[in-house]
Amino acid sequence: MVMKKILPLLLTGTIVLILSGCKKNIDALSSSIPDIALPTAVGTPIGAITSKTIGKTGGSIASADGNAELIFPAGALNDTTDISIQAITNNAPNGIANAYRFLPEGIKFLQPVTLKFHYKAEDLAATLGDLMGIAFQDSTGIWYRVNNFTNDTVNKIISAPIRHFTDWTPFEVLYINPEFGNVKVNLIWNLEVYAVSTDDGKLKFDPDNDEVAPLIRLGNNHKVVWSANGIVNGNTTVGTLTGSSLIGSFKAPAKVPSQNPVAISALVGATFKYHGKTFDNTTLISNVNIVDKQKYDLVIYVVEKDAVPFNYEDSATMTVTVDANDSVTVSDINNFHPFCTPPSVTTTDGCTSTWVQDGIGEINITSGTGQAVRDSGDPSWSLLLRFTHTGAVSPKFHRVCSGGDDEILGGYPIAGVPDFLYFDLLPGRTHFHTDDGQSYAFLDLQ
Repeated sequence: MVMKKILPLLLTGTIVLILSGCKKNIDALSSSIPDIALPTAVGTPIGAITSKTIGKTGGSIASADGNAELIFPAGALNDTTDISIQAITNNAPNGIANAYRFLPEGIKFLQPVTLKFHYKAEDLAATLGDLMGIAFQDSTGIWYRVNNFTNDTVNKIISAPIRHFTDWTPFEVLYINPEFGNVKVNLIWNLEVYAVSTDDGKLKFDPDNDEVAPLIRLGNNHKVVWSANGIVNGNTTVGTLTGSSLIGSFKAPAKVPSQNPVAISALVGATFKYHGKTFDNTTLISNVNIVDKQKYDLVIYVVEKDAVPFNYEDSATMTVTVDANDSVTVSDINNFHPFCTPPSVTTTDGCTSTWVQDGIGEINITSGTGQAVRDSGDPSWSLLLRFTHTGAVSPKFHRVCSGGDDEILGGYPIAGVPDFLYFDLLPGRTHFHTDDGQSYAFLDLQ
């Protein structure tokens, strides 16, 4: 699985864990890791750039994906200016999704401009709302977080007043990945806590941004207590956990437990102060749904729009079951009669073409096979389905022209579509689809 963000949190002094009324001493960070911020590469553009001319009276602009927004009050600009937002790859420690480049680079404002980032429910599920923030990259490549920001966790908008343009991103001080998902019995689910150092004690005054503090990447060399449904290291009923650092490995139990999903918790014994609040023994949760077998509803549509002005559609449904041994079964296949709209069209040449219902269509699946493709320790996986078609035919039309002979167009035997379907199944999701411009398939977990 591709990790969505980057790296880890300053844990100073001796770390104390409190669990079930007992205190346990945890090793401090190794002194071999420097407590300094290091520069990262500058992000590269992703997708379209958006631009807008904004004058002295103010205005607003949003990124092409809608996740970043700038609001200019009256008096922020001393002249009419072309403002642009470009999404870029995110190289910030613990950056969330894309970072954004605001242009013109380096411009400064007479009044603070409001920067808003819209984030997703899964971003909040991986951390605590109080552990999110906003950071920028300076000219040396180092990332700094601003201390003056607000986080609306209901509407999922984090915002800050900014006074200059560079590359900006939302980030999380601590988060767990993956934050949720489906895991089959007896399979391995790898987890990791990501953290970044940005203690309030490192705040300094910056004339362009008020108080700022660097984001510091550190290695994975301190301990975390991992539990499953409140049981340290789990057990054979709820699943077992190995690992005592930021990286943990969960093995699902042999059968679905009565308390499901299983709440995997990582107790991070760091004490630090962030955004005016003190954090001590922070717990992050990953909810893992244990499944014995997975059953999906599959719907397939074939749409033909080449025979303009006709719109031809064919469809089929079936059930796809993946058992505990990753054996795939395709059953309950239903092929529906195709339909065409409009059924008849008269063109300017005086010819009338009428669609002829064949009751079979271009799909007509009679059987299917499948293969589940997994990598050890990766909760995401792939499903490959292949189909056998019998008697499928292309759309048929009866064409009659004034003063001419009747014609039958189409109705030819074809191999049947689609030949195969491929789905990437990501943890935490229940709906998947594919689209090649003609065949559309929708896979839903029952």
